[in-house]
Amino acid sequence: MPGLNDTQTILRFTKFDTPSSALSLASSALPNPGPGQVLVRIHASAINPSDVMNVEGRFPLTTIPTNGRVPGRDFAGIVVSGPEKYVGHKIWDNGGNGGFTRDGSHEEYIIAEEKDLPNMIMPEGMTFPQAAASGVGFLTASMMVEKAAPKVGEHVLVLGSSGSVGSAAKQIVRLAGGIAIETSRKGEAGMLDITKDLEPQIEHLTGGRGLVAVLDTVGEASLFKRSLETLSPGGPKTPDHQFTFDAFLFYRKKLSIIGINTADVTFDDSIHHVERLKKGFEDGVLTPPALIEETELQDEKGVIAAYEKVKAGSRAKQVLVNKNL
Repeated sequence: MPGLNDTQTILRFTKFDTPSSALSLASSALPNPGPGQVLVRIHASAINPSDVMNVEGRFPLTTIPTNGRVPGRDFAGIVVSGPEKYVGHKIWDNGGNGGFTRDGSHEEYIIAEEKDLPNMIMPEGMTFPQAAASGVGFLTASMMVEKAAPKVGEHVLVLGSSGSVGSAAKQIVRLAGGIAIETSRKGEAGMLDITKDLEPQIEHLTGGRGLVAVLDTVGEASLFKRSLETLSPGGPKTPDHQFTFDAFLFYRKKLSIIGINTADVTFDDSIHHVERLKKGFEDGVLTPPALIEETELQDEKGVIAAYEKVKAGSRAKQVLVNKNL
């Protein structure tokens, strides 16, 4: 394509293993857009926990072609080839099956569908790393809050409120008009101290109204089990990992458990979430992660280290940036 190199740098895995054993940089031909497609130069792409788990083989749907699979789901970049009306536009994308059954975003260029571009325009005022860092975490949180459906003034407990998904969830609960209760292990004022008995704290923090939902963004089974007893009748929740619970308590309170899987969400399914998130960022109601660590995509050692940081539970959002712009 005019003005573009014929090759690009990609991150790939050819087997399922730890990031240090499975990941490597390689040179690949530039993606070739077909009819109705455009080429995007990626400026920044985030590393999510799901990317690490994908490389480790923890997603049954993932396929690995002979030449390897490029991981990565979130990205932000600029359209460089396609209809003139779109060339130069800044776009972002989050979630979907990138890195699972098709190559993902940890490369220099990626193909996007022309029909999707109107819903992929980056929020104004955001940098590329900020947009890339505000992908899967915010999409997951938005889906969780939609399922919980808090009404104005209702209280929602966010387990793991300082993490990537939890931080997004508490913002989106507030955007929906609900009241997010954050968690802490340090007894901070106005937050739920998870090292102590939960019910009296919930009684105090909600003014006796109780919770309508618990959003579990950490998957700590013992903590989730304890949170069951804090819910008001009818309140939904989202857990992870194995646990046991009192079935009679569950029935009597008319509780429900709802799971969220963003890897199974189509672009069309996510459009209304993306529109709400974009408006929230532009209005200043939502804010991107405060801690972002950038690593050049072309630095193999640094990229693998960034993956390992995500695996270890880094609070800072790890973002790969393309130096070949």
